[in-house]
Amino acid sequence: MEFLLYLTPIGREIVQNVIRAGYPVRENIEFCKDKNRFGYGNFDKMVICTKNIKNSGYNLKTYINETVYHEAVHMAHMCNGYKPFNISVKDMPLPWNKLEDIKKSVKMSTASRQMEHEAYWMEDKPQKVNYVIKKYCF
Repeated sequence: MEFLLYLTPIGREIVQNVIRAGYPVRENIEFCKDKNRFGYGNFDKMVICTKNIKNSGYNLKTYINETVYHEAVHMAHMCNGYKPFNISVKDMPLPWNKLEDIKKSVKMSTASRQMEHEAYWMEDKPQKVNYVIKKYCF
């Protein structure tokens, strides 16, 4: 899987923990034909759309890691019975562009607004992502 080449050490650990939790990790599958999608996590797998990230013009290493962290949060949601962790939105400040991304993500997925907010908030906090994976999946 090509995306592994761009991961930080904690990103690799997070992927290993997702796999240890029983979720396969896939890359560039059918879901990724929608060029606006960078990844997803659902009841049976985590997907990274490396080709879409590469073609986006965004910083490749940054966006691959953020996508892995974001989707890994959703895998922890799965381990939590597909429920949010109920972190107060007041404790998870986000810039306006990520708040807009939440609106788009909620329309494209089955995740709740709270779950998307948690995932967007943690996508640049890999230590917190690793914590919720370990807390809810093991």
